[in-house]
Amino acid sequence: MSELERTVTAGAAERVIRSYVGTKSERAALAALSRLLMDSDPLAIPFYEAVTQARWFKWSSIHASAVAALLEANGSTGESKSLISDSISQHLQSTDEVALFYCDLMAAFSARGLKDRAVDFYTEIRSMPLSGRKVYMAMIKSLCLMGLATEAEEALKAMVSLGYQPEAAQFGLVAKCYGKSGSLVEMERVIASMSDAGIRLGTGAANIVLSCYSSCRDHSKMLAWLKKMRKLRIAPTTKTFNFVLSSCPTLAWVVQELDPSLPLTTTGLVKKLKSASTLASEAELVHKLLASSSVLNKAMEWSETEVKLNLHGFSTIAAYVLILQWVDVIKGRTLPLEVSVVCGIGKHSDVRGEPKVRELVQEVLNRMESPLRLSTRNKGRLVAKRDRVMQWLASFPVPEEVTDKSPDATSQQPFVFTLFRKLGQFFSTIM
Repeated sequence: MSELERTVTAGAAERVIRSYVGTKSERAALAALSRLLMDSDPLAIPFYEAVTQARWFKWSSIHASAVAALLEANGSTGESKSLISDSISQHLQSTDEVALFYCDLMAAFSARGLKDRAVDFYTEIRSMPLSGRKVYMAMIKSLCLMGLATEAEEALKAMVSLGYQPEAAQFGLVAKCYGKSGSLVEMERVIASMSDAGIRLGTGAANIVLSCYSSCRDHSKMLAWLKKMRKLRIAPTTKTFNFVLSSCPTLAWVVQELDPSLPLTTTGLVKKLKSASTLASEAELVHKLLASSSVLNKAMEWSETEVKLNLHGFSTIAAYVLILQWVDVIKGRTLPLEVSVVCGIGKHSDVRGEPKVRELVQEVLNRMESPLRLSTRNKGRLVAKRDRVMQWLASFPVPEEVTDKSPDATSQQPFVFTLFRKLGQFFSTIM
């Protein structure tokens, strides 16, 4: 990328591209192509042409669709149509393969604001005799990306009528599409139809429902759904954390601003939300997540030599809440020789530049006066020795207990502890 930025003529840029594609691996070249397409860089077009001439080249529907959409967005309509027709004639063998290509074209063109052209591809699909579950799944996804909830639901019904069993993901896409458009009644109707289709409510389906309520910020429904998950013993996951916390506007503002009043304990956070939030359920939602330790337990890795908190997959908001919860937990435990927090360097982030999760974690831990610092060997890992961490935790304010006082809160306690507590009560009564 730096070499391309230094070039001043089109010829020089093409020489750099040909040299790069000719000497680098397939993986590296395709990663660079994806980066150029994501950035809408005009050099993505000659780069794609160089890729097609590499000895390892294999035609990809997603890359061809993205390049065709970029050509159209840049005004090269003729080249875009030529690429599409050549792809169909040279690389696709069946009607279903063409339909899948059209689905990718719908998604790529709508992502660039070319909705009319995306609808044209949908019209082409509707005129084709379709078969196969995969085509309907792709069509539902593309229609939802275009915001066409009614058409996506029609495709879902057609899929069911033809005997192709949909998954919870398809119902979730359609429901969320309705939710984003403000059609909450239709959203809940689609959610309710999941059970009619024989889809069991497990972790995946529960998270999909939460994501639907998250898209329209219906906190009361999310709170009720979290309570239902607890009764059904469906533990929150990383996705649960991300969906729920991303729907909390006051919490998002607190994290984004990073002002001096940023809470550094879980109890301080809940109090802040209760006083600052205009939404009654927001503080209760966060409190409900903090009462469960399932997500934190999965994110922590304990060994004889190290305790590690792995924040991969968490949003910045979720990482902030998890850090506060993590500090509460390790205060009461015997620590191994080393303590670390792994936050990555932003490779999988949608935002270019400074890794947002790492930036936030560093800021929060610095304000806590934590001894954890960036490792010299791994720029995505903060580390400190046990003695320094123990000394820091001893001086850190003792947090008030953040627990859920609801009747079913005991379901979150480990079974063995609950059993011993009840046995103790029983023998106490006998004595």
